[in-house]
Amino acid sequence: MRALDDDLLETWVSGWAQTRGYRTRHEGRFPAALLHDRTNDWEYFALEPSPDEFAALASSARHSPTRLFTIVTTRGDAIHGAASVYGLQIRSTDEVLMAVDMAGQDIEAPVLPWDTFEVESTHENQVGAVTVFDAGQPVASGRVAVVDGYAVFDRIITEPAYRRRGLGSYVMRALTALALEDDADGGLLIASAAGQELYRYLGWESLAAVVMFEPRF
Repeated sequence: MRALDDDLLETWVSGWAQTRGYRTRHEGRFPAALLHDRTNDWEYFALEPSPDEFAALASSARHSPTRLFTIVTTRGDAIHGAASVYGLQIRSTDEVLMAVDMAGQDIEAPVLPWDTFEVESTHENQVGAVTVFDAGQPVASGRVAVVDGYAVFDRIITEPAYRRRGLGSYVMRALTALALEDDADGGLLIASAAGQELYRYLGWESLAAVVMFEPRF
């Protein structure tokens, strides 16, 4: 598994943006995505920024009350302390960047865990999507994009009433099967606290904490 570096973070941002249809740009060495469906503003991403880089990005974030600034780091305590100095406040701290070697993942499309469910999948231009339906209603879904040999998984969602039934595992395995058709060697995702147990069960490993900031006005 490749070490975490700027290129790996950019691979994740690129794949994540592709699954959501976001436009991307750079500010210095750091990528950003335009969240057209949420804030219609930019979210910046930085891996272990230096104090000067943190200050510059925080200054950019303060241009708008809807701009977001996300740090991927293994030294969360230092980052938390710097935020208040530069006029930012913490929005979330419970996510982690995770990775997996795709060689260890299932290569066959999985079987739905319940006979009453139906599944719909799409796969085009190295972007795949899977949705599970019960009586015509979507109950679990996810998306994946393959960039530079990495499958970037996103929006792995199971409706609350359908959790603990194996649907999260099913969606991940179905997306993995699509990604392997595009010759993905590794996998990347950002996991919420609720999803980390599932991903670890599927063989994923944590690389770094993900801390999101927003301007304090």
